[in-house]
Amino acid sequence: MYTDAPLAPRESLRGVSGPVYDRCIASLRIAGDSGVPAIAAWWTVRSDSSAVLMTSRVVSGGSWSAPVVADSTDRGTRGCGRPPPAISVDPVSGSAQLAYFLEPASGGGVFFAHSMDSGSTWHAPIPIVFGRHPARASVASRGDRVAVAYEDPNAEQPLIDVALSTSMGHIFEDRVLASSPNGRARQPVVRLTGDSVHVWWSEYSPNPAVSATRPRYRAAKWK
Repeated sequence: MYTDAPLAPRESLRGVSGPVYDRCIASLRIAGDSGVPAIAAWWTVRSDSSAVLMTSRVVSGGSWSAPVVADSTDRGTRGCGRPPPAISVDPVSGSAQLAYFLEPASGGGVFFAHSMDSGSTWHAPIPIVFGRHPARASVASRGDRVAVAYEDPNAEQPLIDVALSTSMGHIFEDRVLASSPNGRARQPVVRLTGDSVHVWWSEYSPNPAVSATRPRYRAAKWK
């Protein structure tokens, strides 16, 4: 059901100083929860303008660990001009998840990777959807359930889709359209609470001269 949106949660922790490493500054995202160590993700750019997705985690004493490569397969030439990665930390298991747009040799799209050891190592990424348009993503998890909301990288008119997994992201069994097919939806945010999926996004005017946006929200029970 579409309603006037409640305030969307923040996609990055505030009040936490990020790791000081070579990075695209605007791409830095930090996730964590009470009792769960913070984990940061960001893009760093190679000399050919392709990028590497890096992560770091808070270790003893509150310092940041040495950076870890989460995905080095990008072959695009966008430099820092690419959507930031999305990162979440599951408050139940402590596992971490990443969702991001990447352009490997096999073709661009939205990808997902997860870590079972709080960001020390990352499993090989899997594609959520292939497409050529750069797309923002958001990710949330709770127990075995993972939700990735993303801008459809194939849509000529901006849409928000959600991919759902009941296997910690090993397989995404379902895809659903979250936004209206008649809107122009961008910048998704997704969260899981209990047995519900919550998605926020911004809806833009079809008139490019109008900069105002309208917040939108949808919540549904996980089937």
